[in-house]
Amino acid sequence: MSKMNDLEQVLKMYIKKDTLSTRINFHDKYSVNKYGWGNWVFDQYEFCDNATILELACGTARIWLGREDRLPKNYKIILSDLSSLMVEQAEALFSDNPNFSFKQIDIQDIPYENDCFDIVIANHMLYHVPNKEKALSEVFRVLKPGGCFYATTLGRNTLKELQDIYRKLEDKACFSFSENISFTLENGADLLSKIFSKVEQRQYIDSLDVTDIDDLMAYINSYNEIPDSVNDELYSLVKNSFSSNGIFHISKEQGIFICKK
Repeated sequence: MSKMNDLEQVLKMYIKKDTLSTRINFHDKYSVNKYGWGNWVFDQYEFCDNATILELACGTARIWLGREDRLPKNYKIILSDLSSLMVEQAEALFSDNPNFSFKQIDIQDIPYENDCFDIVIANHMLYHVPNKEKALSEVFRVLKPGGCFYATTLGRNTLKELQDIYRKLEDKACFSFSENISFTLENGADLLSKIFSKVEQRQYIDSLDVTDIDDLMAYINSYNEIPDSVNDELYSLVKNSFSSNGIFHISKEQGIFICKK
C-alpha cells in the first residue's frame, strides 16, 4: 500500500476540506487534562505592548477566540495559513476586529521584510513542511532582534494505542504514524538550535479516555485514507480495544518550543 507524502496529507486534511475541526472537537471532548491544550499554549505566550504577531498555519484560529482581553495594548496579529479554507474560517471569526488581518502564506516564503515581528507562531505544522531549514530561516529573518518563535508539536509516542492497531492493517490502508513525522518533541530542539540562540521545551501532560467508538472512528478517518474494504476490520479492532468499563485510553505527547532570536 503506497504512503501519502506530506503535501498530499496537507491537501487532504486542510485544503480540500476541514478535517481539523473534527480532531480539535475530539480532543476537547475526550482529553483527560481538562485545563485544555489551547489554554495551556496561550499561557506560554509572552506579549509586549505594541506587539506585532504572525501566526503561520493558524488553522481554525480558535486559540484567539475569547482571549482578546489578554492581549497587549495596540497589538497587531496576522493570521495566516497555506490553506485558503483555513484563512476564510479565521477571517469569519475576527473580521470585525481591526487588530487582526488575514493572509495565505507558505512558511517557506514569508512575504514580509526582515525584523518586523515580535512574535511568530507555528503550531503543529512544521512536520508538514518539506524544507524545514528554509522555513526556520524565514521565521528567523522576519523576527525582530529579541523576538520569540513559538512552535508546538507531538512526541513520537502520541496516540500509541491507535498506532498499534494501524500496524495490523498497514499493508491494506494508508495510516499516519507519529514516529514518521519529521519534527517532534524528541528532535525539535536540535533542528531549532541550528537557527535560534536559545531554545526551551515545555511539555503538556495529557491523555485521552474515549467512550464513543463512532467519535473515534470519525477521528481516525480525519487523518487516514481507509478503503471501505478495511473499515469493518478496523472497527472490530478498535471496538476490542475498549476496556470492560467502556473506555479506550490513548496516550498523548505534545508540547511547545520557545525560541529566542
